[in-house]
Amino acid sequence: MGRLAVRPKVDLAFKKIFSENEKILKALISAALDIPIADIQDMQLGNTEILPQDLSNKFCRLDLKVTMRGRVVDVEIQLNNHGHFQNRALFYWARLFSESLESGNDFKLLPETIVISFINFDLFGCSGYHSQFVLKETVRNEVLTDKLAIHFFELTKLPKEIDKNKKIEPWLKLIGAETEEELKELYELENAESDELKEALDYVKKLNADEQFKRQLEMRETALLEETSALSFAEDKGRLEGLEQGRDEEREKFIAAMKKSGLDDEAIEKILKLREESAELL
Repeated sequence: MGRLAVRPKVDLAFKKIFSENEKILKALISAALDIPIADIQDMQLGNTEILPQDLSNKFCRLDLKVTMRGRVVDVEIQLNNHGHFQNRALFYWARLFSESLESGNDFKLLPETIVISFINFDLFGCSGYHSQFVLKETVRNEVLTDKLAIHFFELTKLPKEIDKNKKIEPWLKLIGAETEEELKELYELENAESDELKEALDYVKKLNADEQFKRQLEMRETALLEETSALSFAEDKGRLEGLEQGRDEEREKFIAAMKKSGLDDEAIEKILKLREESAELL
């Protein structure tokens, strides 16, 4: 069971696969939003270019922006959770929404704006892999507007045995695939139903034989590892600084209490020294 050199869940590979074939991208969006492909009209794909600096840029986002009749959709893949991911998704939705209306135009022209995030980690405390969020009134459950929707697909929660009757599950299995065996299983689905899914599988196999792209992907994966390491180091450093700051604050409070009880500076100094020596022994 060979491991794939090109895994679709790495953002560079994801963007390559779904930006170079409009049929494949349409099928993915159709499955994610559970709408007929025929409803995806006048589709235009932006930001498809992969720039050389994107390969080694640690903190860049390789998403796909899709406009279609009455909708704007942002599609992204995220390997690691660096914290506050829900806020991040909302921020990108807000930016996309605000950019959709040109100055002087009527608010009624604002499109339905959707973020679709495929994520390779557990984000919510539920067993289901799909979470959809909209704006609702909390008592009446009344939707405020249909202009906002944020979808999260947690690849880590996909069942081992997928339901081929759920359009999205073969796509999630493809995106999360790590091995050639998993691709083979998808080829053997009775409903390799969609020609688009087969085309996507063929393209993943092609990329796995493309030495130049594999080198590019290695550069990108290295950048992502460095990004994770940098953020982990920053978190550890912040935690240590917080502990040191806490110890300093506690020391100042201890000194103030001793002064309040009438001890002079010399006595306080001796007590602090004994305290530090005891802490070292512990």
